[in-house]
Amino acid sequence: MYDFESEKVKRFLDQQAVNRPAIQLPEGLKRYLDEIAPVFEESGLEPLILADSCYGACDIADTNANRLGCDGLIHYGHADMGLKTSIPTLYVEARVKRNPIQFFKDALPNLEGLIWGLTTTVQYIGWIDRVREYLENNGVRSVIGDPGPRVKYPGQVLGCDFSCARSVAGEVDGFIYFGTGRFHPLGIAIATKKDVAVINPIAEGHEILSPELDGFLNQRKAILSKAAACKRFGVLVSSKKGQQRLAIAEELTNLLRENGYDAQLFLQDELNNERLYDFNVGAFVCTACPRIPIDDVEVYDRPILTPFEARVLLGEEEFQPYKLDEMT
Repeated sequence: MYDFESEKVKRFLDQQAVNRPAIQLPEGLKRYLDEIAPVFEESGLEPLILADSCYGACDIADTNANRLGCDGLIHYGHADMGLKTSIPTLYVEARVKRNPIQFFKDALPNLEGLIWGLTTTVQYIGWIDRVREYLENNGVRSVIGDPGPRVKYPGQVLGCDFSCARSVAGEVDGFIYFGTGRFHPLGIAIATKKDVAVINPIAEGHEILSPELDGFLNQRKAILSKAAACKRFGVLVSSKKGQQRLAIAEELTNLLRENGYDAQLFLQDELNNERLYDFNVGAFVCTACPRIPIDDVEVYDRPILTPFEARVLLGEEEFQPYKLDEMT
């Protein structure tokens, strides 16, 4: 299903004279370790498998690998976002081999007559030009936006960077997102205030996501209302290399205190509700990965706000138009 670029990995190991490689995999790729491992065996190397969670290129584990004696890191499933690493690092993007174009056929009647911004994740980015050509051959116009500061490719979106979509929002009637998951198209809809046609090659279906998103906004309003009744806040900051926003966390902590709230900074590597359980606070503000307060809201036993929502609470922002947190 995925291209693990064995020849590229082998060249990296040879050129960097790696003696002790480390392998880092996100959750969805850990099951494919049997397909990944042979290139290391063929090179006569015993890799160290970094089994902790991995949420993106922002969560690069070079420091841990280096501390354990590794002299090269192969990070699978994400594109390089330009973070400096302490050891040579290769990003294997694990692009999907399966052609997604066949799943656009049923969606064509909903796409005709409009101009669409074309977006996807790195796993499908290799297909984006062919998708655009297919759409044009079927009378559907599309454009591809320029990448943002954390994004490598035109048309690519991250859960923390929707710049590719925003860069062409004024030129299009809506957006097409092809890939899996709902957070990315949700983010595009909120960031651009445009409809998003979601083409899912795994579920083999499509839907149109409206930027009104009443259910989502009502949920966030309810969480904000619960947080407003609290007096003690924990402002969460991550030590992960690509998620650490201490300056924003300190700013929000000071703002909360200036407005009469008791606020403390909490540092974690991987934000975890269980490890926060015994702290006597009523609500959290997350300055780490923007997906945590949205995707993991049910995991937390107390309200967890984004930085934008914290500013709404303090009267510095209006709730609408709603803004997703981005690391741009």
